[in-house]
Amino acid sequence: MKQRIWGFIMLVLGVLVFLQVTEVYNFGLAFWPVILLFLGIAILWESIGFGVTSWFLIGLGLWVGGIGLIGILSNAGVTELTGGDLARYGWPLVLVAIGLSILIGDRPRIKGRFFCGKDEKDRASYAKMRHIGDLYHGRAPWVLDQDYDFYHGIGDVVIDFTTAEIKPGTHKIFLKTGIGEVTIRIPDKVNIDVEASVGIGELDLFGESRSGFTGLSLSRKVEVEGAEATLQIQARLGIGDLTVQYLPAIPGEIR
Repeated sequence: MKQRIWGFIMLVLGVLVFLQVTEVYNFGLAFWPVILLFLGIAILWESIGFGVTSWFLIGLGLWVGGIGLIGILSNAGVTELTGGDLARYGWPLVLVAIGLSILIGDRPRIKGRFFCGKDEKDRASYAKMRHIGDLYHGRAPWVLDQDYDFYHGIGDVVIDFTTAEIKPGTHKIFLKTGIGEVTIRIPDKVNIDVEASVGIGELDLFGESRSGFTGLSLSRKVEVEGAEATLQIQARLGIGDLTVQYLPAIPGEIR
């Protein structure tokens, strides 16, 4: 629902801007400050959506939204400060946000937040969060014996389950990223149930792909005969490409 609301707002603004720049109708408004203001609000909203305080996104959202707000006030004659002034002098705020993100960005264990139903008890899950840079989880052998949540702001993400010792049972994986490419590697001896969505970009699940913008979604399920473990994956991307692949092969039925 949130994605559709912001998509509708940007669609309306885009139509209004197009009508004005093509001189079909002159609204007498400077739309770029308005767009920057809404973009800043959207980034701030996204920082809340990470489930914890995202200092990087908060700083970026305040900077971008502030440029738009000051631009609107400047055009209305309320202030002599312009959006360009804030763009030049406000970028240290983003540096401060990046510093805070690096220092205190990671968070500890949390209770199951995304997968608990009405009749399901809280389940312990491990959350890994990073705001900027590349994230590679599974470079070294590891054990998957609980649910995992991954949050990432800007950068590429690789989650490699082929290096994991996957315990029997169902393991629920939640992934949310802002901007960047995401690759998820699945061993060929587990069941997989993946649901993915992206605002702008491409989804590729086991060779079936979909690309575009304004919100795409794709889901796939693979059942492997005799498999003792199941991975249930929910992936939410803002801008970027997602690739989910079986290695080395897919011995089960895809539907």
